[in-house]
This record gives sequence, structure tokens and C-alpha cells, in this order.
Amino acid sequence: MAMVGGCALFAPPGPPPAAAPAAPEISQFQHWTDALIERSRRLDAMQADAVMDYAGGGQHVKVREEMAIKRPASLRVQAMTPFGVAAVVAANGTTVTIYQSSDNTFYRGAATADTLSRFARIPLPPEQAVKLLMGLLPESESYFVRPASVRTEDDLVIGTYDLPGGETDELGFADGQLRLVRTRGRGSDYEVTYSEYHDIGGLEFAHRLDAGFLNTGTHLDVRYSNVIVNPVINNSQFVLVPQGAARVIDLDQPAAPAGTHG
Repeated sequence: MAMVGGCALFAPPGPPPAAAPAAPEISQFQHWTDALIERSRRLDAMQADAVMDYAGGGQHVKVREEMAIKRPASLRVQAMTPFGVAAVVAANGTTVTIYQSSDNTFYRGAATADTLSRFARIPLPPEQAVKLLMGLLPESESYFVRPASVRTEDDLVIGTYDLPGGETDELGFADGQLRLVRTRGRGSDYEVTYSEYHDIGGLEFAHRLDAGFLNTGTHLDVRYSNVIVNPVINNSQFVLVPQGAARVIDLDQPAAPAGTHG
């Protein structure tokens, strides 16, 4: 009995309990956010070829495009076919203009999320669409001084920012690069992931984004190639002017009742 007791008394201890993972440091997270802010200050414009895969509303469309984007709120998207340009969408801070070559028609309306959603498959106003496509902060950088909280989620470190009006934004980083943006509470909520970063002239740029829009139930997958950072783009690229006998439709003008004449 004494020997049994002695063996039990001096038995080697079991393995120590696993240490809990260290809580993410808010200061480290803010360092990544500050680097993202600095990157945004260096990024004014871009040009790229793109393949856009859109799904929503019972539709699935895959289109090859040529894009030109200029901050804060200008973009031009040309949908291409093997035979040339099928359609052009040009937007600035106030107006969206669309040209469809198939029926030689121009559409013109206010720069709203509804107009961009209808013609460019991006349900955001131009300024927010530019930020999403370029991998920038979804709102003014003044809102991202310090996260309210930081946590880990799978392989991401995610910070939550409480904005005025009950809105919430989340940023997710991996290896110091922006991988996730979530927005909530503003009516145009979305979640977008960024991947396939490549160095272009000392500036890391994501060549793929995958976005889901909660307010419309649509999904957008964009893959960039031949990206040019900060090209010189004339503002005239974001304005389409009807030529010749082209038909012009004002999207903001109510349609005339049937049987009436202008």
C-alpha cells in the first residue's frame, strides 16, 4: 500500500493546459489601418481590364470589361464583346450616362445606387462604388481613428468601428493586408473580400474582389488584370455626349402616359 501510494505521490505531472490565444492588440490593428489610410492617400486613379461575374435577381452574367476609375466618384466601365464595345457606363459625382450600341441609345440620370445597379451591376452610389473597387476605406478616414473592439475570426484579425447614426464598419486584415470590409446600418450594406495582392510600383493592389450586397441580394466577383495605378485620366472620360441620330432617354423623367404626345 505504501509503494502504491508513493508511486501515485511522485507520478510525473500531465501536460500543461493549452495557453489561450493572445488577444489582438488594438494598437497593432490601428497600425494596419493607418497604413491603409496612407495607401489611400497615394492612390488617386486606376485603369484595368476586368472580368465581372454577377449573380442576382435570377440572373447570372459574366462580362469582360475595361475600367477607368478616378477618385472621389468617377468611373467608366466598358462592356466588351469579341466584336467591340457593347455598352459604356460613365459616372461622376452627379450624373450617370449609359450608351448601348445595340440600339444607339443614351440613358442619363442622377448618380444614384439604383442607376449603377441597373446598368453596372453595382448597387452603390459612385463614390462608394469607387472605394469598393479600389479597396479603400468605406467612409471618411476620420471615422477610423481607433476601433471599438478587435477580435480574431478564422485567419483574420477584425476591428469594429462604431460610426454616427448607429452604423458599423468592420475591417479584416491578414498579414497586414486588407482582406475584408463589412458595412452595416446605412441601407446599402455589403461585405467584400479582397485577395490576390500584387505590388504595382511599390503599392499593393488587390486583383480580386468578391462582394455580396445585403440590400439587393446580389453578388459580384471581379478579377483585374493589366492594372495601371495613378494613370493620367481626363475628366471628359466620365462624360458621354450623344452623337448624331442617337436616341436619348432621361431616367429621371417620368414616362409619358400611353397615347400622349410631346
